[in-house]
Amino acid sequence: MGRTKVAHRKKGRGKGSHAARNMLRALRLHRQGWSLRKAAKECQVSFQTLHRYVKKNDNVNTAELGAQRLTPNYDVNRVFQTEQEEALKEYIKECALKLYGLSTKDVRRIAYQMAIVNNIKIPDSWRLEKMAGYEWLRSFRSRHQDLTLKKPEACSLARATAFNEEAVKKFFCNLKEVMQRHPSFGNGCRVYNLDETATTTVQKPQKVIAPKGRQNIGKITSGEKGTLVTTCAIVCAAGHALPPVLDFPRKHYKDHMLTGAPPGSLGLANLSGWMTAELFIKVMEHFIKHTSASPENPALLIMDNHESHLSVEALDLAKQSGVTILTLHPHTTAKMQPLDRYGLLVDENYQQITIYNIAELVGQAYTKAMTPNNIASSFKKCGIFPFNSDVFNEIDFMPSEVSSRELLNIPTDLQDDKFINHSSSEQPLERQNPFGSTSILTNIENPTEIIEESSKDTMYFAIQESDNRNSLSSDVTDAESPVLQFNEIPSEHVVTRNNESPSILDSTPSKPISFASELKLTTTNFKSPNEFMPPLKSEPRVGKRKPRKLGRSLIATDTPEKLQITKERQKAKERKSAAKAMKRPILVEKNHEVLKRKTKRKKVKIASDIETSEEENTEYYFSEACK
Repeated sequence: MGRTKVAHRKKGRGKGSHAARNMLRALRLHRQGWSLRKAAKECQVSFQTLHRYVKKNDNVNTAELGAQRLTPNYDVNRVFQTEQEEALKEYIKECALKLYGLSTKDVRRIAYQMAIVNNIKIPDSWRLEKMAGYEWLRSFRSRHQDLTLKKPEACSLARATAFNEEAVKKFFCNLKEVMQRHPSFGNGCRVYNLDETATTTVQKPQKVIAPKGRQNIGKITSGEKGTLVTTCAIVCAAGHALPPVLDFPRKHYKDHMLTGAPPGSLGLANLSGWMTAELFIKVMEHFIKHTSASPENPALLIMDNHESHLSVEALDLAKQSGVTILTLHPHTTAKMQPLDRYGLLVDENYQQITIYNIAELVGQAYTKAMTPNNIASSFKKCGIFPFNSDVFNEIDFMPSEVSSRELLNIPTDLQDDKFINHSSSEQPLERQNPFGSTSILTNIENPTEIIEESSKDTMYFAIQESDNRNSLSSDVTDAESPVLQFNEIPSEHVVTRNNESPSILDSTPSKPISFASELKLTTTNFKSPNEFMPPLKSEPRVGKRKPRKLGRSLIATDTPEKLQITKERQKAKERKSAAKAMKRPILVEKNHEVLKRKTKRKKVKIASDIETSEEENTEYYFSEACK
């Protein structure tokens, strides 16, 4: 019969768990005549450990026992020193804050590469697997409790790179300018935020308590794919909320759709359930009605710059009613919009939900979420009220650092004199794979001699195989040694920000934020991962495609901005009309061809004339439309 596999035995209580003072006391008691077992039990140390230390310190005087090391020296087998592990830890933190988080295998591979680059003694299993061991990772995490294993949330590259210092500075400049126009804007009683959220009949289920050992634990919902109802919420920095607007996916709106909604709510209908430019005019009328906005009692409305929000009719209505509209920079609403700092939580309560129950559920969640404390704290976190342009720090802007590069060959008509965005996300940003074909350890069994050749623009790592595994050379002797390029970003493509003006481009190579840059390592010539790993930077632009004009934060109701929006809308309308006029003759010709194909040719024999013979009869062909 096969033997049952025994689990890994845990360490005993005395192995490495005793303090130096307990061992010193046990040694003194033993020298006073106590037995080993009695002294070990009295001082709560292991009997075998005490016996080993008694033999080790047999020739040491009792007075000199305190100067001896009386605890295990487990650090003698550590691969990296404390300072070296700190450098690795800070690199892991930097990658995570830049939204390029490393998995457990990535960390093990980087640890192996760091040991090879710095010629550090490593176990043979590391060389065999080309990565650090799992036990090393477990010990590394136990020594650094500030690191934890988390499941990351999906974040688009546009959202990560659009939230940059220039975009935030531009918004707060516009906000400061608007708040100085009227005293009521400065005290927050006339500052509002508008945003739409998708409310569906099928909500994302929350975590539930279930028995162990059972898989596929689910929760009953109305369906697997819900029907969308757009809920438009409006809140004030003073701490109150306006009645919401609900857009139902129907052709015609019925009053019973708002059953259970907060008093004063507005109901709209659209086939798609999304907000449109035509419906937003009614939303603006709803806002003006409940805020009593007028030229004598103006209001400030902050919202995103979605196309449906910036229709010419809505802007004209807002300006006539004393409403100043300030838009946010695209893809920054997750951090800069108060209504995005928290959301409405709708519980299904195990009932069959249709769009006719949405209003009641929204009404229940609205009263719980839209409290004065929640609304005021959300405006404060965004720095809108009280006004705080320094609410975001360098760590918040770290994800945008990966795309800091120069805008090359952009026509002047596409650039804004007031604001230039250095973090365009139109071109896909690709990070060099540190463990793929560009890795210094790819397809090399014994990487022994690693030579670094650095220049102003590029940095290379040359790898040369040698019989001596512990030797480092500064020259490449083998002409066929592979030279693998790690960082080839010319300095003219690197953009730094000048402190005097955010729109001035400086050609000096920028230094990415590094937590490990201030560490003073005691090891001579130690190379941290920031030095030999590929930088978290986007590659230079490739191609001659004309970049699109970027969105930006603007005061939409101001005359210059409104005229520019009107001009753009007119151009879009003309392009659409021109395309429609071009398609019309094509469609007419296409319909004619279709009609011609549907016409069948019918063979008909005409009776011959009396005076002609039968052979001289003529056959006529004509087409007859299909009936």
